[in-house]
Amino acid sequence: MGRAVGVKPGRVAWAHEPRATRWDGTTPAPGWWADANTDPAVVAKMLAATVCSIGDARDPATAWDRLFRSLNLRRGRGDTPYRRGERIAIKLNLNQSRSHGDNGNASYIAPQLVHALVAELVSVVGVSPGDITCYDASREIPSTIYRAVSASFPQVHLVDSVGGDGRESARVDESHPLYLETAGRPLFFPTCVTQADYLINVAGLKGHTMAGMTVCAKNHLGTVLNADGSSAANRLHASIMVKTGRRGTAQAMGDYNGLVDLNGHEEIGPKTVLYVIDALYATRHNEYRLDTSCKWQSPPFDGGWTASVFASQDGIAIDSVALDFLRSEPTLRSIVTGTVDNYLHEAATAGIPGARRSYDPEKDGRALQSPGVHEHWNDAGHKQYSRNLGRADGIELIPVAAGR
Repeated sequence: MGRAVGVKPGRVAWAHEPRATRWDGTTPAPGWWADANTDPAVVAKMLAATVCSIGDARDPATAWDRLFRSLNLRRGRGDTPYRRGERIAIKLNLNQSRSHGDNGNASYIAPQLVHALVAELVSVVGVSPGDITCYDASREIPSTIYRAVSASFPQVHLVDSVGGDGRESARVDESHPLYLETAGRPLFFPTCVTQADYLINVAGLKGHTMAGMTVCAKNHLGTVLNADGSSAANRLHASIMVKTGRRGTAQAMGDYNGLVDLNGHEEIGPKTVLYVIDALYATRHNEYRLDTSCKWQSPPFDGGWTASVFASQDGIAIDSVALDFLRSEPTLRSIVTGTVDNYLHEAATAGIPGARRSYDPEKDGRALQSPGVHEHWNDAGHKQYSRNLGRADGIELIPVAAGR
């Protein structure tokens, strides 16, 4: 269901490379985040390979150019490339980073992946470091990411909830409100987002105790703010719950879902040139710290780390693929349950004739149109979608080699 988007519509690229993840799962320091345990060269090759696949190109420069042109065509800006001076904001899922330290072995986006992404933007795309912002408006940028980025690119802006220690504090912009069906007062975005020309969404791969899973769409709960600058994430909770508990009642399929309005807002989805899922060390759920129990049993992981990077231009397609992987992992069966894919159905069918409701996140009278395509694979062994099977629409999952 829905309309596939991207240079190769509906394509999701998947790099799986066990050489990237060498942490023993027990040593507290240096932890998984150290270069000795997560190989920066291999991670950089994984990112480059996935970008080349979704850009349908042999080299990263051509691939990135196609990604920007494809997005700009969809935005009505014509067949235009990235232009020097345009700003790019990178949303990192730092949910477990609650200090400016290394946070032990808490799960967050790998410093090696952040560095590789910034390096590609600077050296391949030609973005000035000062036009790049890495942020999470509701958490704190850990020392591991700070060191990895600032040592090579000191002009890159690092924005978090508190600022200080070389970081900048997120500031509210009230001129682009987000309206939810379940919230009376509007929500807002930080200036690093509203002033950006493009976004890149870098999510983690994990289950979630409230929403079933947290990947690209839910990553932006770390973007929304109240007028006073505090996090507004909890104002979406009622519309994303898949399990009844102390915080409320579980959704049914077809219920309103705030993730659709959030990611469909003109400041978020339409600006997003790339979706990336850091699945180097997938965790069981949002608050689960990394240890050996996070190794996956399902093939091709077979008792090892997930050691993967996923990328796409279609935010619905990549989250759909992530859900299939998560649902097929035996260690996550008690977590990834309920109506987890309700938001995928709601988003994919937005603006399609027969859709159950109209989403209008800006309340400007312009209904949201389908931002991507959703389906499930044929089975966990073959991992094939419609386009893999020769059909003209749907998702295409492409395994890619990271090179040696």
